[in-house]
Amino acid sequence: MDSTTAHTLFKRCTIATQYCDALVNSRPYLTLDELMSASDTATHELNLQSLLTAFSGHPRIGERKGHSTWSSTEQSGLSADDAKTLEDLASANLAYESKFNHVFLICATGKTGSEMLKECNRRIKNSPEVEIQEAREQLRLINQIRIQKLLEEI
Repeated sequence: MDSTTAHTLFKRCTIATQYCDALVNSRPYLTLDELMSASDTATHELNLQSLLTAFSGHPRIGERKGHSTWSSTEQSGLSADDAKTLEDLASANLAYESKFNHVFLICATGKTGSEMLKECNRRIKNSPEVEIQEAREQLRLINQIRIQKLLEEI
């Protein structure tokens, strides 16, 4: 596939141009392991501005309107949670954003609202330096899942 098409495809994983450019420029990938490794490297090498851009492409946990079907599916564990947990999670999201100036990012696949709330409450105690690395790791995990989904679609 041409570079423009590949860039558009990788942008479905994350909106950070630096990430997409790195994956496009590292092609071709002969194995899935090579692609996943390139994704991990690209995520690890994102500068702060690109990380914040990537984070901004994700909805708050519990807010799925206006975002991708993938985000809704990834947060499907929330549908079974009670209203109190969702209310607490909304409050925790806002407190987190107030402290760190970006959305609370977590690989939500397979997690309940209670688990995500507990993790948000734990991570809000982090320093900004520690938290940016935790959020980067969550982005890496999300990107891995989304690459798998891309491959299933093509």
